[in-house]
Amino acid sequence: MAFLKKRSKIPAALLKGVIILVTIVVIAGGLYYLYRKHTDDLTKLHEDEIGKYRSQLYLLERKVFVPKEDIEYGAVISAEMFDQVNMKIEFSQDQLLDESDMGKTSIVKLPKGLPVTKSSVVSVPPADDIRKVEFNMFLIQTDQQKGDYVDIRIVFPNAENYIVLGKKQIKEIKPADNIIWVWLNETEIHLISSAIIDAYLNPGTKIYATTYVQPEMQTAATSYYPPNQYVLDLMRKDPNILSTASDALARQAREVLESHLERISVDEAAMVSGGVNEEITKTTETIKNEELNKAMQDRTELQQQSPEEESPFQ
Repeated sequence: MAFLKKRSKIPAALLKGVIILVTIVVIAGGLYYLYRKHTDDLTKLHEDEIGKYRSQLYLLERKVFVPKEDIEYGAVISAEMFDQVNMKIEFSQDQLLDESDMGKTSIVKLPKGLPVTKSSVVSVPPADDIRKVEFNMFLIQTDQQKGDYVDIRIVFPNAENYIVLGKKQIKEIKPADNIIWVWLNETEIHLISSAIIDAYLNPGTKIYATTYVQPEMQTAATSYYPPNQYVLDLMRKDPNILSTASDALARQAREVLESHLERISVDEAAMVSGGVNEEITKTTETIKNEELNKAMQDRTELQQQSPEEESPFQ
């Protein structure tokens, strides 16, 4: 009898196990269904967002001009200075530089590799009386280079210092030969000619260039150098000059300057002249030495980079 009772308990235990197993399966299936539904919803949501972003990125595709090298403030741009590339950028196409902007002048520094907008350039064609002029008598600084903006100043042996030309860009420069090129109008050409004559007639006088630290932010200095009598007369007669300062004020300032210069003794002028010549010589030698050292360094680097070729006679 005990054996029969034990057999009758097996189906009940088995049934209970089956019920528990079915319950677990149902719960697991429900959880899996909820998981799948949640995953599908997230996938759909992400796909919608990805599609939206793809559409936005497609709409942001632009043809842009990027400088091959840094373009300095005040440079006249040309197509040869740029690479045309496709880039995703939030600016509209009509805000970006295009072929119609070539020949304009940059009003900020244009870094290499960055897209350029139309607001970075302006149409400022050179005036009819603008000329490119070469000078080799200015005392230039060792670190001055093409694209820098400078004031051309004159300092007399009595320490009177005047701005002859304000905020002129160095268009080209040969430091080793002490040569620079700048663009000048007719009036400026006469002014600097007068300053050169003054430097010649007054030993110890120095004409030099001072560099603007941030030309994009700094306004141009106003010239206040009084030209000599002959230049003033020429400026008044010259039909190419568009505008001139008041002759009366210029003549008066000139008279004051000349009265001051007359007070300098011959010995004092000779001492100052010797100092100026020595300074020019030292500056020129410094520039030449720097260029020579750089050339030797470049040659050494080139030799290190290039493997030595074996001679066929070895």
